[in-house]
Amino acid sequence: MILILSHFAQDITVVRLTRVLQDQGQEFLVLDPTAMGREVSLALDGQGPSCILRVGGRTFELSQLKSAWLWRSWQRFHDEPGLTELAARPADWNFFRAEWRSFHKSLVLALKYSNTFCVNPAPMGGAAEEKCGQLLVAAQCGLRIPRSLYTAKLSLAREFIHSQGGKGIYKPFTSYVDLKDVHDLASARVARLYTNRVQEEDLEERDGLIPSPGIFQPYVEKSLELRIVVVGEKVFACAIHSQQNERGRSDWRRAVNQSVQYEPYSLPAEIEEKLLLLMRRLQLVFGSVDMIVTPEGEYVFLEVNPAGQFDWIAHFGRLPIYECLAAMLVAGRTNYTVPAAHAA
Repeated sequence: MILILSHFAQDITVVRLTRVLQDQGQEFLVLDPTAMGREVSLALDGQGPSCILRVGGRTFELSQLKSAWLWRSWQRFHDEPGLTELAARPADWNFFRAEWRSFHKSLVLALKYSNTFCVNPAPMGGAAEEKCGQLLVAAQCGLRIPRSLYTAKLSLAREFIHSQGGKGIYKPFTSYVDLKDVHDLASARVARLYTNRVQEEDLEERDGLIPSPGIFQPYVEKSLELRIVVVGEKVFACAIHSQQNERGRSDWRRAVNQSVQYEPYSLPAEIEEKLLLLMRRLQLVFGSVDMIVTPEGEYVFLEVNPAGQFDWIAHFGRLPIYECLAAMLVAGRTNYTVPAAHAA
């Protein structure tokens, strides 16, 4: 049995992976908050000891699960149907969200200590998302990284950008997404905060400004960008020709649905080996890596997202990522073989 934990069972990435598993005749179970709220419980038997997952009338001992894909946490959002009134009460809403996060973490840790093969194993799946630590490890693995400043004080950020020739970028530690006009889904708008180019004059401290930490780096000139997906011991790279699109030059995510060219990319063996070393050091078995290839042909590591989106890369880059992820879950180890009928 393969267990899949996701925020939403109908997430397109979940749907496409389960189709691959179905084609292979594999048994799996998808759990999201809707299922958890309706029919799921987790029980500890101190006599075993064992941890029992009960889903409706079915029971599973965690130690007997082959593997688990921890794709998305059970974070709850204020715009979910049925939650808007609760979200309007801050104390109740904060408690509700914290309980769901804790429930998810409890199950994930129980899987780890039941020796279930997890993609990614706790607690590193979450801890490795922290930007400063992963950049430090990347540099230790021999990857080139941009100079970085982490601060909430804009005067320090301004001095840093000045020292880099006045050309820099700002990016947040975590993704920021805000839905506008959600009362009318037909006209709802999504506001996202991506990487932005900044100049010294953008970093002036003003009265009433409440400091928020951010990441500041020099602007790295790009020939192209790479989204690299590591699945166990296999590495898939896709070139993103972001510089062909004005909106995508600072951050390719702004132009992902527009006329940007994507194509499979062959990484130098040395870079691939360093990325695999990084994954081992971070104790990750899956991750989506962002890198820049400069006009001089240098490779600059930006970050690895332990739960980074890859559906569009698999599609546009024509890469067998789903097939490899399924094979790794079926094997329960990072060294796996893709069935011939499903290999690229």
